[in-house]
Amino acid sequence: MIFDLEHPDGCYCSCSCLAFGTPIQTGDGSYKAVEEFRVGDTVFACGPSLSWKPVRVEFSNGTPGVAVQRYTVLVVYKDTLIAVTSDHLLLMSDRKLKRADRLAPGDELLDIQGVPTPIKSVHIGEMHAGFHHIATSVGDPGPSLDSHLLNTNGIISADYGVQLYYREPQNRTGSFASNFVDSHEDLPVVGSSEYLARYSDKCLKGPEQVGSFVGATGDPYVKVSLANLKAQESGVFVPAEATQIEVPPHARAFISQQDAQARAALPKRRFNDPQSRAWIEYLLEHHAHFYDEVHFTLDWASNEVNAYAWVEHGTGQRRVDIKGGLVRDLALQLEGIALVVAHELGHHYGGDPTGGHPDGLSCEGQSDYAGVAWIMRKVWFGNQYPKTVRPGIAQMADFFGVPDDPTAPGGNAGCSHPAGGCRIATYYRAAALTDKPGCAG
Repeated sequence: MIFDLEHPDGCYCSCSCLAFGTPIQTGDGSYKAVEEFRVGDTVFACGPSLSWKPVRVEFSNGTPGVAVQRYTVLVVYKDTLIAVTSDHLLLMSDRKLKRADRLAPGDELLDIQGVPTPIKSVHIGEMHAGFHHIATSVGDPGPSLDSHLLNTNGIISADYGVQLYYREPQNRTGSFASNFVDSHEDLPVVGSSEYLARYSDKCLKGPEQVGSFVGATGDPYVKVSLANLKAQESGVFVPAEATQIEVPPHARAFISQQDAQARAALPKRRFNDPQSRAWIEYLLEHHAHFYDEVHFTLDWASNEVNAYAWVEHGTGQRRVDIKGGLVRDLALQLEGIALVVAHELGHHYGGDPTGGHPDGLSCEGQSDYAGVAWIMRKVWFGNQYPKTVRPGIAQMADFFGVPDDPTAPGGNAGCSHPAGGCRIATYYRAAALTDKPGCAG
């Protein structure tokens, strides 16, 4: 857990852990699951020289039970796999470290005898399981990494002490940086558009071997099955592809497809950024309290920069779907994303004009106005309204690439997406509860 009182963004969970059931070699040469280790136990550990020896466990902690780990990476090798959080560090065949979220098919891990072990495939998704970590010391592990590398299901990875030390930016330089593969920080993250372009979208799918993967203890610890998840079983991995949302052609979009494609090429937060993921999950849960008749979804695995509103034909279910590429856009933070959510709700509850939409969804300019004037006033109480709306508008001006200026331009967009300057002016008019500008339709 990271928490900094000097920064208003608060805290978010970011731990480097192994899934429950991952077999770790103990100091006496036997194996037990990672979550069974306690302070005072011994674990077999080494440094990059692979001089193994029993070492005392000085730290052991993790989830109290089954949890949802959003950024689990499955690494398939030999006839098994390992399930870890995305920032877990593994030792490669060149005896350098690499984060799990930078691994790629064809990379070579190092097994406990020092034999290169090719990675068959890498997958990212949600893991419904407990996670745990152990460390052989607390504090600076030292650049040698001696006694900080563990036998984790037959391959070598770093203990939690190394993970914590590496996480601090100031510790990624100097002698400690030599422990990592070349250009480590510039490698694409599993699931990102750059990674997909280089290695295909196989990482978003489940492993080809469907069923249970058995570790060195003989116990199955990963099941790849949505049916298991529905049965509330633990150890279930849900690949990113399974959480993607198909948007129907009659949906209303936050921005045009042309603009969405242009923004897709701009720099983004990394695919597994925990902070922006926490923003949108909080916002959707918050809005659902006020609009429980709307089904909200987050399509995090999508790199599309957009959001959508629609009514399901046949059921009449109102839907709002936010795409991961929009949430990861560098121009937006929590407040700007809140304005997007409000805009999509504005399609459902903004009223006329609708442009003859078959489901009565409001036009774009009307949704901009309704989102700020009515939706946001309903969900943000008291002074939380201006504290959310004002920075939200500023972020939207950055997003649209226009001045943060309430002056409305000329023209009339009709039911289509107004120009960026018009949308900013509309937000200001809505916040002041004055008339919608003519340019917004």
